[in-house]
Amino acid sequence: MRGARDLHRAPSREDLYSSQRSIDSVASRSLLTGNGTGMSGVGIFFQQEGDGKVYVRTIVSGGSAERDGRVRVGDVMCGVDGRDVIGEPVSVLRSLLLGHEGSTVVLTFARAVEAGMDAETSDMNSGNTVIAKFDVELVRGSPEYFNKMDSARKYEIEMQDLRHQLKQTLSEEKEISEEVERVRRVLQLERGASARREKELEEIRSSHAREVASLSESLRRAEQSRREASGRLAPVKSREQELSEELARMKEKDRLRKEYVEELRKRHEEETSRLEAQLAKEQRARREEQAARIEVERELEKSRKELKKELDIQRSTVDQDKSYREQVESSKKKLRDVVETMESLYAMMKDLDDWNNHVQDGQLHTKLVSNRHTMSNDSRW
Repeated sequence: MRGARDLHRAPSREDLYSSQRSIDSVASRSLLTGNGTGMSGVGIFFQQEGDGKVYVRTIVSGGSAERDGRVRVGDVMCGVDGRDVIGEPVSVLRSLLLGHEGSTVVLTFARAVEAGMDAETSDMNSGNTVIAKFDVELVRGSPEYFNKMDSARKYEIEMQDLRHQLKQTLSEEKEISEEVERVRRVLQLERGASARREKELEEIRSSHAREVASLSESLRRAEQSRREASGRLAPVKSREQELSEELARMKEKDRLRKEYVEELRKRHEEETSRLEAQLAKEQRARREEQAARIEVERELEKSRKELKKELDIQRSTVDQDKSYREQVESSKKKLRDVVETMESLYAMMKDLDDWNNHVQDGQLHTKLVSNRHTMSNDSRW
């Protein structure tokens, strides 16, 4: 098996023509664009060498592989849709790659990469490089097909934009129609209201004419009544003149009365001021007297407290004297009790001494009797 470096070695002209299993131009063109029956490839020219491996020789501009961008010249074809094609004849590879335009195929390639890269590796390695396998999903079709697809996609985008614009236009037209319909209804309502207002205005005019006629008649009657009243008001005016003179006299009397009242008010204010001053003086004297009384009461209260304190002290002294006397009396009583007790003890001691003496006398008598008896016995002997 060849090393990783041989995978990236560009095939020379001698290799191309020395290999008995090299793919000819017709086969390569079939893998690229199909065989004229509606079948298409993935836009790659392959080369099969003597060891049976198929290499990527050329990537067609505008094809599916170039649009994907992951396939490189020199990559080794390893599988198609999960099937291992290493060592397979070109006819099998062509039958697997060709398909209807727009269908997809998953190609597995092998490529020499630096060791340590995150990729699936095989058991073929040489030095610091390893063989990494990767899958690429490509769409079958010629560059013209993809150009048509791009044009169709652009056309679809433009159609979507046009549909969106048309939808907006229809929406705006609908809004305008609704606004026109609303304005039309408003105009109809305004026309109806205008007709009603004209009718009401006509009624108001006729009513106004009737009212003017009625007011004119009332004015004529009022003028006639005024003239009649003027004739009746002549004696009333003379009476009014008399009343005016009487009113003038009453006003003069009222003025004099007001002057008299004003004089009385001034006198009253002066008397009130004098009384207020006197009252203020008396209040000050009363306050001073009250302050003196309060001071005297404070002194009396202070004297009462001191007297109470003295009385408390005297009462305490009397209580202490009484307690002392009671203690003395109690001591005297206790002393008398002690004396009586001692006298009783003395009497008891005297009685005890007498009893002891009596007992001793009895013992002596008994002893004497015993001695006498003993002596009598001895004399008998």
